[in-house]
Amino acid sequence: MHLRDDSLLLSASDLIGHLNCRHLTGLDIEVARGTLPKPTFWDPLLQILWERGTRHERGYMEHLKAQGFDVTVIDGVGVDDDAVAQTRTAMIEGHPMIVQGAFRLNGWVGRTDILRRIDTPSNLGAWSYEVIDTKLARETKGGTVLQLCLYAELVASVQGLTPAYSYVVAPWSDYEPQIFRMDDYAAYYRRVRDGLARAIDEHGDSEIHPDPKAHCDIYHWQDRCDQRRRADDHLSLVAGISKVQIDELKRQGIETAANLAVMPRRQMTARR
Repeated sequence: MHLRDDSLLLSASDLIGHLNCRHLTGLDIEVARGTLPKPTFWDPLLQILWERGTRHERGYMEHLKAQGFDVTVIDGVGVDDDAVAQTRTAMIEGHPMIVQGAFRLNGWVGRTDILRRIDTPSNLGAWSYEVIDTKLARETKGGTVLQLCLYAELVASVQGLTPAYSYVVAPWSDYEPQIFRMDDYAAYYRRVRDGLARAIDEHGDSEIHPDPKAHCDIYHWQDRCDQRRRADDHLSLVAGISKVQIDELKRQGIETAANLAVMPRRQMTARR
């Protein structure tokens, strides 16, 4: 997420981040607007995973070349005007495989790992493109599906046709793509996408507390959120407590660990 001409540009990582934690969305908005500094964070494990992901994508590209495909690479890492124009030109010219295609649409940006030309007519001519994404995970998760849906929408903005299928190539698959039918996930994608748009529009109206999430370990804000929970004496600090138990205690007016400590035993037993 970053600011361009007073408008926020969003990517698949923002979509996935919002799915995992609404508080994260608020923090990212503040960073993009310059009202909050982004924390300095380096995790060697994440660096290793990034490098492995890059090698996997490069390996798949070499696999495609060995299969006889002509591969066109869009240079650069950002989504600037030149990269977007190169991608559009390559699609119009019908290049068989396009690596790192760049797209921008209504505040959304993205770079696709692989675009594969297929013999389905579109506004481009007698062909169109499908999206192939390379991932390290053995099991494709909801975030990856959301990313594929966003990329399919971005590709449709150029060719006038939403790809019927998108694909994931995992490293253990001998480069055999897993297939995903986009219509099966379209409603789910629209719900999360529109939820993120509402969160941005409503940012500042009410505070969202940084509840512990499964993905806290991979985001830069872990220390900040942990300090906030300790300052608030959050119920998550109670050893072994579950999210279900926290929600029930809050419904009963127990908001902090200190509240729980003085809760009468008889009251606690009655509410089990």
